[in-house]
Amino acid sequence: MPGASLLGHLFTFLTVSIWSVAFVGNKALLAYIDPIEVMLYRFLLAWAVLMLIHPHWKTIRSWKDELHFFSLGLLGIFVYFLLENFALKFTQASNVGLYMGAIPILTALLAHFFVRDEHFRPLLLVGFLLAMAGMGLILFEGRHFELRLRGDLLALAAAFTFALYSILLKRAPQGYHFLVVTRKSFLYGILLMLLYLPIHGNTLHFDALIHPVVWANLLFLGLFASGLAFILWQRGIEMIGPVVAGNYIYLVPLLTAAAGVALLDEKLTPAMLGGGALILAGLYLAQRRPATVAVTEDDIPKITPNQKD
Repeated sequence: MPGASLLGHLFTFLTVSIWSVAFVGNKALLAYIDPIEVMLYRFLLAWAVLMLIHPHWKTIRSWKDELHFFSLGLLGIFVYFLLENFALKFTQASNVGLYMGAIPILTALLAHFFVRDEHFRPLLLVGFLLAMAGMGLILFEGRHFELRLRGDLLALAAAFTFALYSILLKRAPQGYHFLVVTRKSFLYGILLMLLYLPIHGNTLHFDALIHPVVWANLLFLGLFASGLAFILWQRGIEMIGPVVAGNYIYLVPLLTAAAGVALLDEKLTPAMLGGGALILAGLYLAQRRPATVAVTEDDIPKITPNQKD
């Protein structure tokens, strides 16, 4: 349905817009609390809000379904954010941002093998190369790309993890309310975080929560970047598929730069303009589908009574 498709595009665009601003909030919080705490608090808050919105506790219908929800929580909530935060410790933030641009092409490759009606197209590769060039212009303006193998490999692993999460989301068990799917994945992610804390000797810094900058950013990350954004991402994937939805991730550095210009009085530079043009061109090509040839009545061979087989 055209309306559903348009809504799916809107949902995914809103998601990447929220995630683009979330980088700023996440960075501010790391000055007060550990990365695992940021993850735990934001998803606890998001899970609690989803319980209030849809307070229907779904009993376990089948262990196969439950294993799928656990996989969503493991990959999309726990492992992805953990890998991303560790990558930021060992490499430049710009490197991590560039490797996140590999998510759409990785999603397309996985979807080719695991999702029906999702075939890898040459235009996806052309769009990927253009968008990555644009992302590089924006992310590395005024600095050089420096390969730091440990952190870069972690960032690439994070990108692959999120691509796999998007594929699993498309194949989520049927018959569940979309809020239940999101909430269950959040719950399993939270349980894994709670197990991780004592194993690695992390402690919670509750005293940091008194600072307005901490709870204000946690509210934004919990309510919008986790709760709302993950719901929109799930709905977008249901409507337009993981490949088309994934292509919108190319916009993250462009939207982040635009937010900096609008909100932080940063300068609009030629690199931003050139990079933005390349990203938009890459996104356009990646989203293009092969034209379908309409069959008219004139194209159908006419068989006359005197015509033999």
